[in-house]
Amino acid sequence: MKIIVRTYAGVENLLKSEIEKLTNKEIRLEKRAVSFDGNTEDIYKVNLWSRLSIDVLVHLYSFRATNEQQLYTKITNFRWEDHLSVQETFSFSSIVHSSFFKHSQYVALKAKDALVDRFKKKSGVRPNVDRINPDQHFIIRLSEKNASILWNSSGDPLFKRGYRTHTVEAPVNEVLAAAILDLTGWDCKSTLIDPMCGSGTFLCEALIKSSNYAPGLNRKQFAFEKSKSFKKELWDKLIENAKSKISKNNTPIYGFDISEDAISFTEKNIENIFPFNTVKLKNEDFFNLDKPLSEGLIIMNPPYDFRLKNSNIMDFYNAIGSRLKHFWENYDAWVFSGNLSASKKLGLKPQKKIILFNGPLECKLIHLPIYKGSKRKKQNN
Repeated sequence: MKIIVRTYAGVENLLKSEIEKLTNKEIRLEKRAVSFDGNTEDIYKVNLWSRLSIDVLVHLYSFRATNEQQLYTKITNFRWEDHLSVQETFSFSSIVHSSFFKHSQYVALKAKDALVDRFKKKSGVRPNVDRINPDQHFIIRLSEKNASILWNSSGDPLFKRGYRTHTVEAPVNEVLAAAILDLTGWDCKSTLIDPMCGSGTFLCEALIKSSNYAPGLNRKQFAFEKSKSFKKELWDKLIENAKSKISKNNTPIYGFDISEDAISFTEKNIENIFPFNTVKLKNEDFFNLDKPLSEGLIIMNPPYDFRLKNSNIMDFYNAIGSRLKHFWENYDAWVFSGNLSASKKLGLKPQKKIILFNGPLECKLIHLPIYKGSKRKKQNN
Protein backbone atom coordinates (compact mmCIF):
# COMPACT_ATOMS: atom_id res chain seq x y z
CA MET A 1 0.00 0.00 0.00
CA LYS A 2 1.11 3.57 -0.62
CA ILE A 3 1.77 5.56 2.54
CA ILE A 4 2.10 9.36 2.50
CA VAL A 5 3.69 11.13 5.46
CA ARG A 6 3.11 14.88 5.63
CA THR A 7 5.32 17.52 7.22
CA TYR A 8 6.20 21.22 6.91
CA ALA A 9 7.92 23.00 4.04
CA GLY A 10 11.67 22.81 4.49
CA VAL A 11 11.54 19.62 6.56
CA GLU A 12 11.08 17.11 3.72
CA ASN A 13 14.70 15.93 3.49
CA LEU A 14 14.96 15.47 7.24
CA LEU A 15 11.73 13.48 7.19
CA LYS A 16 12.97 11.33 4.31
CA SER A 17 16.05 10.31 6.32
CA GLU A 18 13.96 9.66 9.42
CA ILE A 19 11.42 7.43 7.63
CA GLU A 20 14.19 5.53 5.83
CA LYS A 21 15.69 4.61 9.20
CA LEU A 22 12.31 3.66 10.66
CA THR A 23 11.09 1.49 7.79
CA ASN A 24 14.17 0.48 5.79
CA LYS A 25 12.13 1.31 2.68
CA GLU A 26 12.82 3.41 -0.40
CA ILE A 27 11.34 6.85 0.32
CA ARG A 28 10.11 9.32 -2.30
CA LEU A 29 10.23 13.08 -1.75
CA GLU A 30 7.03 15.06 -2.32
CA LYS A 31 5.92 18.62 -1.62
CA ARG A 32 5.65 18.94 2.16
CA ALA A 33 5.58 15.14 2.36
CA VAL A 34 7.32 11.87 1.61
CA SER A 35 5.77 8.64 0.36
CA PHE A 36 6.68 4.97 0.23
CA ASP A 37 5.19 1.52 -0.29
CA GLY A 38 4.69 -0.11 3.08
CA ASN A 39 2.52 -2.26 5.33
CA THR A 40 0.50 -2.06 8.54
CA GLU A 41 3.58 -2.29 10.75
CA ASP A 42 5.11 0.68 8.92
CA ILE A 43 1.96 2.73 9.56
CA TYR A 44 2.11 1.97 13.26
CA LYS A 45 5.86 2.55 13.56
CA VAL A 46 5.84 5.91 11.79
CA ASN A 47 2.95 7.15 13.92
CA LEU A 48 4.71 6.00 17.07
CA TRP A 49 8.29 7.03 16.32
CA SER A 50 8.32 9.93 13.86
CA ARG A 51 9.35 13.24 15.40
CA LEU A 52 8.94 15.14 12.12
CA SER A 53 5.53 14.04 10.79
CA ILE A 54 2.23 15.88 10.90
CA ASP A 55 0.18 12.82 9.93
CA VAL A 56 0.37 9.47 8.16
CA LEU A 57 -2.02 9.00 5.23
CA VAL A 58 -2.83 5.67 3.60
CA HIS A 59 -3.88 5.52 -0.04
CA LEU A 60 -7.13 3.55 -0.40
CA TYR A 61 -8.47 4.08 -3.90
CA SER A 62 -7.77 5.91 -7.18
CA PHE A 63 -10.12 6.74 -10.04
CA ARG A 64 -10.90 9.34 -12.70
CA ALA A 65 -13.79 11.77 -12.69
CA THR A 66 -14.69 14.83 -14.72
CA ASN A 67 -18.16 15.55 -13.36
CA GLU A 68 -20.29 15.26 -10.24
CA GLN A 69 -22.03 12.01 -11.24
CA GLN A 70 -18.78 10.21 -12.04
CA LEU A 71 -17.35 11.33 -8.72
CA TYR A 72 -20.39 10.11 -6.80
CA THR A 73 -20.57 6.77 -8.62
CA LYS A 74 -16.88 5.97 -8.21
CA ILE A 75 -16.94 6.72 -4.50
CA THR A 76 -20.16 4.76 -4.00
CA ASN A 77 -18.58 1.74 -5.70
CA PHE A 78 -15.68 1.63 -3.23
CA ARG A 79 -15.92 -1.02 -0.48
CA TRP A 80 -16.17 1.40 2.43
CA GLU A 81 -17.42 -1.34 4.73
CA ASP A 82 -13.90 -2.82 4.69
CA HIS A 83 -12.51 0.35 6.26
CA LEU A 84 -15.29 1.80 8.39
CA SER A 85 -17.92 0.31 10.69
CA VAL A 86 -21.42 1.67 11.15
CA GLN A 87 -20.60 2.42 14.79
CA GLU A 88 -17.71 4.73 13.88
CA THR A 89 -18.06 8.42 13.13
CA PHE A 90 -16.25 9.90 10.15
CA SER A 91 -15.47 13.09 8.28
CA PHE A 92 -14.29 14.05 4.80
CA SER A 93 -12.04 16.85 3.63
CA SER A 94 -10.79 17.61 0.14
CA ILE A 95 -7.74 18.93 -1.65
CA VAL A 96 -8.81 20.11 -5.10
CA HIS A 97 -6.68 21.34 -7.99
CA SER A 98 -8.99 20.71 -10.93
CA SER A 99 -10.68 22.65 -13.70
CA PHE A 100 -13.55 20.13 -13.54
CA PHE A 101 -14.36 20.76 -9.89
CA LYS A 102 -14.28 24.31 -8.60
CA HIS A 103 -15.40 24.04 -4.97
CA SER A 104 -13.47 21.85 -2.56
CA GLN A 105 -16.21 21.87 0.11
CA TYR A 106 -18.73 20.61 -2.42
CA VAL A 107 -16.40 17.75 -3.40
CA ALA A 108 -16.08 16.73 0.26
CA LEU A 109 -19.86 16.88 0.66
CA LYS A 110 -20.45 14.64 -2.38
CA ALA A 111 -17.88 12.17 -1.09
CA LYS A 112 -19.67 12.06 2.27
CA ASP A 113 -23.04 11.49 0.55
CA ALA A 114 -21.61 8.69 -1.57
CA LEU A 115 -20.14 6.89 1.44
CA VAL A 116 -23.37 7.19 3.42
CA ASP A 117 -25.48 5.97 0.49
CA ARG A 118 -23.20 2.95 0.07
CA PHE A 119 -23.85 1.90 3.67
CA LYS A 120 -27.60 2.53 3.49
CA LYS A 121 -27.86 0.48 0.30
CA LYS A 122 -25.85 -2.43 1.73
CA SER A 123 -27.20 -2.62 5.26
CA GLY A 124 -29.95 -0.06 5.73
CA VAL A 125 -27.93 1.79 8.38
CA ARG A 126 -25.24 4.43 8.11
CA PRO A 127 -22.29 5.79 10.11
CA ASN A 128 -22.62 9.31 11.48
CA VAL A 129 -20.60 12.36 10.52
CA ASP A 130 -18.53 14.13 13.18
CA ARG A 131 -16.65 17.14 11.81
CA ILE A 132 -14.97 17.98 15.13
CA ASN A 133 -13.69 14.70 16.54
CA PRO A 134 -14.35 11.84 14.11
CA ASP A 135 -13.18 8.29 14.69
CA GLN A 136 -11.91 8.20 11.10
CA HIS A 137 -11.05 10.96 8.69
CA PHE A 138 -10.82 10.56 4.92
CA ILE A 139 -9.39 12.91 2.32
CA ILE A 140 -10.35 13.10 -1.33
CA ARG A 141 -7.58 14.57 -3.45
CA LEU A 142 -8.32 15.79 -6.98
CA SER A 143 -5.71 16.79 -9.54
CA GLU A 144 -7.59 17.61 -12.76
CA LYS A 145 -9.44 14.35 -13.54
CA ASN A 146 -7.31 12.13 -11.27
CA ALA A 147 -8.83 11.41 -7.88
CA SER A 148 -7.57 9.49 -4.87
CA ILE A 149 -9.06 8.61 -1.50
CA LEU A 150 -6.74 8.74 1.52
CA TRP A 151 -7.26 7.62 5.11
CA ASN A 152 -5.68 9.59 7.93
CA SER A 153 -4.31 6.85 10.16
CA SER A 154 -3.08 9.34 12.77
CA GLY A 155 -6.24 11.18 13.72
CA ASP A 156 -5.17 14.32 15.54
CA PRO A 157 -1.95 15.84 14.15
CA LEU A 158 1.17 14.13 15.43
CA PHE A 159 2.50 17.34 16.97
CA LYS A 160 -0.12 16.69 19.66
CA ARG A 161 2.28 14.48 21.59
CA GLY A 162 0.29 14.63 24.82
CA TYR A 163 2.95 16.18 27.05
CA ARG A 164 2.23 19.89 26.57
CA THR A 165 -0.56 20.35 29.10
CA HIS A 166 0.64 23.86 30.04
CA THR A 167 1.50 26.49 27.48
CA VAL A 168 2.42 30.14 27.04
CA GLU A 169 1.48 32.57 24.29
CA ALA A 170 2.57 31.79 20.70
CA PRO A 171 4.54 28.55 21.19
CA VAL A 172 6.37 26.65 18.46
CA ASN A 173 4.62 23.32 17.89
CA GLU A 174 6.36 20.05 18.67
CA VAL A 175 7.08 18.87 15.11
CA LEU A 176 8.55 22.23 14.13
CA ALA A 177 10.66 22.31 17.30
CA ALA A 178 11.97 18.81 16.56
CA ALA A 179 12.83 19.83 12.99
CA ILE A 180 14.64 22.95 14.21
CA LEU A 181 16.72 20.84 16.60
CA ASP A 182 17.71 18.56 13.73
CA LEU A 183 18.52 21.50 11.47
CA THR A 184 20.93 22.87 14.07
CA GLY A 185 22.88 19.62 13.90
CA TRP A 186 22.67 19.09 17.67
CA ASP A 187 24.36 15.77 18.45
CA CYS A 188 22.51 14.96 21.73
CA LYS A 189 25.85 15.19 23.57
CA SER A 190 26.69 18.90 23.49
CA THR A 191 25.29 21.29 26.08
CA LEU A 192 21.91 22.66 24.94
CA ILE A 193 20.49 25.91 26.31
CA ASP A 194 17.17 27.63 25.65
CA PRO A 195 17.35 31.03 27.40
CA MET A 196 13.78 32.02 26.46
CA CYS A 197 12.20 28.60 26.92
CA GLY A 198 8.53 29.57 27.22
CA SER A 199 6.62 26.36 27.98
CA GLY A 200 9.67 24.25 27.12
CA THR A 201 8.89 22.76 23.73
CA PHE A 202 12.52 22.83 22.55
CA LEU A 203 13.62 21.30 25.85
CA CYS A 204 10.98 18.54 25.72
CA GLU A 205 11.88 17.70 22.14
CA ALA A 206 15.58 17.66 23.06
CA LEU A 207 14.80 15.15 25.81
CA ILE A 208 12.76 13.01 23.41
CA LYS A 209 15.61 12.97 20.90
CA SER A 210 18.47 12.38 23.33
CA SER A 211 16.61 9.71 25.33
CA ASN A 212 15.37 7.74 22.31
CA TYR A 213 11.82 8.30 23.49
CA ALA A 214 9.11 7.46 20.95
CA PRO A 215 7.05 10.68 20.76
CA GLY A 216 3.81 8.76 20.27
CA LEU A 217 4.02 7.03 23.65
CA ASN A 218 2.15 9.87 25.37
CA ARG A 219 -0.70 9.99 22.87
CA LYS A 220 -4.10 8.97 24.18
CA GLN A 221 -5.07 7.30 20.91
CA PHE A 222 -4.41 7.13 17.19
CA ALA A 223 -7.16 6.80 14.59
CA PHE A 224 -5.87 3.38 13.52
CA GLU A 225 -6.56 2.04 17.03
CA LYS A 226 -10.28 2.60 16.37
CA SER A 227 -10.29 1.14 12.86
CA LYS A 228 -11.79 -2.19 11.81
CA SER A 229 -8.41 -3.44 10.68
CA PHE A 230 -6.56 -2.63 13.93
CA LYS A 231 -4.01 -5.28 14.90
CA LYS A 232 -3.80 -4.94 18.66
CA GLU A 233 -1.22 -7.65 19.20
CA LEU A 234 1.18 -6.01 16.74
CA TRP A 235 0.61 -2.58 18.27
CA ASP A 236 1.16 -3.83 21.84
CA LYS A 237 4.43 -5.43 20.73
CA LEU A 238 5.62 -2.15 19.16
CA ILE A 239 4.69 -0.21 22.31
CA GLU A 240 6.63 -2.57 24.58
CA ASN A 241 9.61 -2.44 22.25
CA ALA A 242 9.55 1.37 22.26
CA LYS A 243 9.42 1.50 26.06
CA SER A 244 12.41 -0.84 26.31
CA LYS A 245 14.52 1.51 24.18
CA ILE A 246 14.18 4.59 26.40
CA SER A 247 17.50 5.61 27.92
CA LYS A 248 18.06 8.12 30.72
CA ASN A 249 19.38 11.38 29.36
CA ASN A 250 22.71 12.62 30.72
CA THR A 251 23.20 15.50 28.30
CA PRO A 252 23.49 18.94 29.96
CA ILE A 253 20.22 20.67 29.01
CA TYR A 254 19.28 24.05 30.48
CA GLY A 255 16.14 26.16 30.28
CA PHE A 256 15.75 29.77 31.41
CA ASP A 257 12.95 32.30 31.17
CA ILE A 258 12.16 35.71 32.62
CA SER A 259 8.66 34.45 33.49
CA GLU A 260 8.11 32.36 36.63
CA ASP A 261 4.96 30.90 35.05
CA ALA A 262 6.93 29.78 31.99
CA ILE A 263 9.45 27.90 34.14
CA SER A 264 6.62 26.29 36.12
CA PHE A 265 4.84 25.26 32.90
CA THR A 266 8.07 23.86 31.45
CA GLU A 267 8.67 21.78 34.56
CA LYS A 268 5.17 20.29 34.41
CA ASN A 269 5.44 19.54 30.67
CA ILE A 270 8.80 17.80 31.09
CA GLU A 271 7.43 15.71 33.96
CA ASN A 272 4.69 14.48 31.62
CA ILE A 273 7.44 12.74 29.64
CA PHE A 274 10.11 12.02 32.24
CA PRO A 275 9.39 11.88 35.98
CA PHE A 276 13.19 11.80 36.38
CA ASN A 277 13.68 15.30 34.98
CA THR A 278 17.35 16.02 34.23
CA VAL A 279 16.80 19.45 32.65
CA LYS A 280 18.12 22.32 34.76
CA LEU A 281 15.54 25.12 34.90
CA LYS A 282 15.82 28.62 36.35
CA ASN A 283 13.75 31.80 36.36
CA GLU A 284 16.30 34.19 34.85
CA ASP A 285 16.35 37.09 32.38
CA PHE A 286 18.50 36.31 29.32
CA PHE A 287 20.15 39.73 29.60
CA ASN A 288 21.42 38.88 33.10
CA LEU A 289 22.29 35.29 32.30
CA ASP A 290 25.82 33.92 32.33
CA LYS A 291 26.60 30.80 30.32
CA PRO A 292 26.59 27.74 32.60
CA LEU A 293 29.32 25.90 30.66
CA SER A 294 32.17 27.09 28.44
CA GLU A 295 30.67 25.93 25.14
CA GLY A 296 27.57 24.39 23.64
CA LEU A 297 24.52 25.17 21.54
CA ILE A 298 22.06 27.93 22.35
CA ILE A 299 18.64 27.93 20.70
CA MET A 300 15.97 30.56 21.15
CA ASN A 301 12.60 31.65 19.83
CA PRO A 302 12.41 35.32 20.91
CA PRO A 303 9.14 37.28 20.90
CA TYR A 304 8.24 38.32 17.36
CA ASP A 305 6.45 41.57 18.21
CA PHE A 306 2.96 40.96 19.52
CA ARG A 307 4.32 39.11 22.57
CA LEU A 308 6.62 41.98 23.56
CA LYS A 309 5.48 44.66 25.99
CA ASN A 310 7.04 48.02 26.91
CA SER A 311 9.96 47.81 24.51
CA ASN A 312 10.89 48.46 20.92
CA ILE A 313 11.20 45.20 19.00
CA MET A 314 14.15 46.44 16.93
CA ASP A 315 16.08 47.47 20.05
CA PHE A 316 15.18 44.18 21.68
CA TYR A 317 16.69 42.10 18.86
CA ASN A 318 19.75 44.35 18.76
CA ALA A 319 20.23 43.71 22.48
CA ILE A 320 19.97 39.95 21.91
CA GLY A 321 22.75 40.10 19.34
CA SER A 322 24.93 42.21 21.61
CA ARG A 323 24.44 39.86 24.54
CA LEU A 324 25.30 36.84 22.41
CA LYS A 325 28.42 38.52 21.03
CA HIS A 326 29.84 39.62 24.38
CA PHE A 327 28.73 36.87 26.78
CA TRP A 328 28.31 33.66 24.77
CA GLU A 329 31.68 33.08 23.12
CA ASN A 330 32.30 29.51 21.88
CA TYR A 331 28.56 28.85 21.58
CA ASP A 332 26.69 27.92 18.44
CA ALA A 333 23.66 30.23 18.52
CA TRP A 334 20.46 29.58 16.57
CA VAL A 335 17.67 32.15 16.59
CA PHE A 336 14.22 31.23 15.25
CA SER A 337 12.12 34.29 14.48
CA GLY A 338 8.97 35.25 12.64
CA ASN A 339 9.89 38.93 12.63
CA LEU A 340 12.15 39.08 9.59
CA SER A 341 12.77 42.82 9.91
CA ALA A 342 13.72 42.68 13.57
CA SER A 343 15.97 39.66 13.07
CA LYS A 344 18.17 41.81 10.82
CA LYS A 345 18.95 43.93 13.88
CA LEU A 346 20.78 41.12 15.66
CA GLY A 347 23.98 42.77 14.48
CA LEU A 348 25.83 39.52 13.86
CA LYS A 349 26.71 38.03 10.51
CA PRO A 350 24.71 34.82 10.05
CA GLN A 351 26.42 31.74 8.72
CA LYS A 352 23.12 30.31 7.54
CA LYS A 353 19.45 31.28 7.19
CA ILE A 354 16.78 28.61 6.78
CA ILE A 355 13.20 29.53 5.82
CA LEU A 356 10.50 27.69 7.77
CA PHE A 357 6.84 28.34 8.54
CA ASN A 358 5.24 28.61 11.97
CA GLY A 359 1.66 28.11 10.86
CA PRO A 360 1.13 30.59 8.01
CA LEU A 361 3.91 32.87 9.26
CA GLU A 362 7.18 32.83 7.33
CA CYS A 363 10.08 32.52 9.74
CA LYS A 364 13.84 32.16 9.59
CA LEU A 365 16.16 29.92 11.55
CA ILE A 366 19.36 31.95 11.79
CA HIS A 367 22.74 30.39 12.60
CA LEU A 368 25.09 32.70 14.49
CA PRO A 369 28.34 31.01 15.60
CA ILE A 370 29.79 33.13 18.40
CA TYR A 371 33.57 33.23 18.19
CA LYS A 372 35.95 34.87 20.62
CA GLY A 373 37.96 37.19 18.41
CA SER A 374 37.86 36.55 14.67
CA LYS A 375 36.40 33.51 12.98
CA ARG A 376 39.78 32.81 11.40
CA LYS A 377 41.49 32.65 14.80
CA LYS A 378 38.84 30.25 16.04
CA GLN A 379 39.25 27.97 13.03
CA ASN A 380 43.05 28.05 13.32
CA ASN A 381 42.82 26.95 16.92
